[in-house]
Order: sequence, then structure tokens, then C-alpha cells
Amino acid sequence: MPSVEVNGIEVNYREAGEGPLVILLHCSCSHSGQWKPLMDRLRDRFTLMAPDFHGYGKSGALPQDNQPYFRHDGAIVAKLMQGAEGPVHLVGHSLGGTIAARIALEHSEAIASVTLIEPVFFNLLEEKGDPRRYDYLQLAHDMIVLNRFGEDESAAQLFVDFWGGPGAFANLDDQIRAYVVKTIGRVADDWFGISAQAAGALKAADFSKFAWPTLLMCARHTRPSARAIVEVLLGAIPDVEYQEIPDAGHMSPVTHPDVVNRAIIGFLECQT
Repeated sequence: MPSVEVNGIEVNYREAGEGPLVILLHCSCSHSGQWKPLMDRLRDRFTLMAPDFHGYGKSGALPQDNQPYFRHDGAIVAKLMQGAEGPVHLVGHSLGGTIAARIALEHSEAIASVTLIEPVFFNLLEEKGDPRRYDYLQLAHDMIVLNRFGEDESAAQLFVDFWGGPGAFANLDDQIRAYVVKTIGRVADDWFGISAQAAGALKAADFSKFAWPTLLMCARHTRPSARAIVEVLLGAIPDVEYQEIPDAGHMSPVTHPDVVNRAIIGFLECQT
């Protein structure tokens, strides 16, 4: 895998194809390999770049400098955008969706389109006072406490079962389970940055500034809190196309890649 230095830290990324640039951004406890099936299908029409965020995959750790994760992970995406010959398409799932949205707002002139798959802007539920926020707040509290006291496997189990259902963690391949446990401390950093109390947290009104074609995707069987976020965004983003993924949960890009990738490809082709 190629790498690039971002603020003195080595960051790895996958790259393939030729054509307009599409940057693919993974979820928490994942890495750029999440997007390999999509990259294989798009490489004959687009240039694809998929970074490992700090502390995930093969990239260096997230700096502990009292800055939220999106400051550092956003710098990775901005670095990869440099030198693009035209506007860039952004695709982000969950955590990656929060980065994609921020980069679009911060680099509006360089954006061709944005695809958001259940971006975890839980702070929007705090802003709205939506009771479904307690779904996430309880998990965040419990995980952070477990991580603080070295119970990383228990924290990892809570996290995976929250998104995948009871028993999801136990059913993981041994190698994947070990990776989740290894990276669960980075997930604690993700929770801090997603909070409405984090410096620079986006507001619902910020999404009215979206000036690009946007695809917003949500799985039919996702968490109530994740669906609540999508509802806020549907009411805030001006030019938004919505697609629901049937028979899937929050991890639809991994569990149902054919359906999700078909939707992304169709959307991207309409933008070029």
C-alpha cells in the first residue's frame, strides 16, 4: 500500500483506477479494505483512493492533543485531494460519513458529489433533544468506562453487538475480533469527537449549505438512533437523494456490498 505523511504521521491508503477521483472513507473499527469490492467495480472508470484513518489499518496513531478526531482524519482526506484534476466525489460510511460531510463543507469548491451511508452525527440528536439519543449515549458511556479500566474485549463486544445485534462479536472471525479489540481505544476517541460538546461540532443548519448532489443511504434494520440522524439530514440537505437498503443493518456496506455498491455506482455515474 502507498503511504503519505500527514502532519508528521505516516498514513496508508489504497489506490486504483483512472479517471475522476473518488475518495472512500471507512467506519470505526474498520480500515480501507472495507472498500475493496467497490474499488474493483469502479477502477475502470474512476481513480479510487481509500485511506486508513489514524489508528486504523496500517496508519499511525491518532494524535492525543485535545483535538477531536475529525481535525486529524480530515487532514488525511484534504491531503489526498491535493492534485486532483477536477472536483472530487466523497463516499463515507458511519464515521467516514462524518469526515466526508466536513470535508465537503470545508472544501466546497472542490466537491463533485457526496455519498453518506448512515453518518454517525449523534450530536444532531443531542441538538434536537431527540430521545433516541440515549441509544448512543448509553453505549458511549459504557464503552469509555470499560476502555478506561482496560476491559477492551468487553468494550469491543458492546460496540459490535450494538451495531450487529446480540452475538455479532462472538461470531466474528478470530482475526477480525482481535482487530476490533486492538482498535477499540480509537473508538473511544471517536465517541468523544461525535459528542455535541466537542469543539467544532456541526449543527443541523450547517447541512443546508450542501451545494452538491448528495446520496443519503440508510439500512432498514439499523439502530433507531442512526435512523434518527438520517431523518434530520433528510430535512436539512437541499439536493438529497435517499435510498434505503432492505434486509440490512448499519454495516450494510460490509454485509450487503452488492446492493450498496450498486446504488453508489449508479449515483456516481449520474454525476459524470
